[in-house]
Amino acid sequence: MALSDLQVFSEYAYSTFTEMLTYNIGLFNAATRGAVVLQGGAHQGDYSDTAIWAKISGLVRRRDAYGSGAVSEKVLTQLLDTSVKVAAGIAPVRLDPSMMKWIQRSPEEAGAVVGKQMAMDSMADMLGTALTSSIAALTAQAANLHDGTAAIASLGVLNTARAKLGDRAEGIACWIMHSKVVFDIYGAALTNANVLFSFGNLRVTHDGFGNPFVVSDAPALSYVSSGTKYHTLGLVPGAVVVDQNNDFVDNIQTINGAENIKRTYQAEWSYNVGVKGFQWDKTNGGKSPNDAALATSTNWDKYATSFKDLCGVMLNSQ
Repeated sequence: MALSDLQVFSEYAYSTFTEMLTYNIGLFNAATRGAVVLQGGAHQGDYSDTAIWAKISGLVRRRDAYGSGAVSEKVLTQLLDTSVKVAAGIAPVRLDPSMMKWIQRSPEEAGAVVGKQMAMDSMADMLGTALTSSIAALTAQAANLHDGTAAIASLGVLNTARAKLGDRAEGIACWIMHSKVVFDIYGAALTNANVLFSFGNLRVTHDGFGNPFVVSDAPALSYVSSGTKYHTLGLVPGAVVVDQNNDFVDNIQTINGAENIKRTYQAEWSYNVGVKGFQWDKTNGGKSPNDAALATSTNWDKYATSFKDLCGVMLNSQ
């Protein structure tokens, strides 16, 4: 490819990547009723801090109309919601100039193919990070966790997990579960084939309660503990927010010195992830976390006063 062809390739790769990602993110957010929010952002630095007014506990009191004693004061305070910046990118992709000429393919086609695959894999990566982070955060919260590992998932045990939120249970916007779990539920006579949205290997359906089932075989939704077990998340609106930082950078490099001229394409970007009711622990979790750090419960510190103000509930099952 000539210099002009390289520019065309890069433009097509980036435009296809952004257009596909933007379009499908809109569909995904709508289908999950805003439980997992994938959106654009522009965060500077390694973290993003947002100050939130704390709920004043016991604000309303019983007053003695005939009394004269002192009353203890309440203090209005602020809490800090902290999301963390996650770095992402693609491995170098070989695009040797002789190969493109050999197969008589255009730089526009090659760029569109790479851009499409970047969009699909990037969305899967962001979803995986959102799931990993919310699972890690909820794992240490007994009030929001139902241990159903003695049996497979069912509509009944799902309802038990839902009941963890008590009078706030109606706030659950959707369930995110592994395909094995949804098949177990369907096997117990829950039948619904209404597909709301499909992107790659991600599939969204809904149950009789009106809460969508987001079905994905993302690695974060399964774990090994005396056999394979599964996490199912019941998330509230805004439970996990992933902000793309619009800092996409790509580069094409040509290398001489071998039998054939070698050319590679590489790209990188970042996004912030935040979990409702939790702040990223800057000291323990650190900057630019890897998957292991994001999956560590102690790196997500609960700041919400009530367990009902967290991102939702989690069910663990066979």
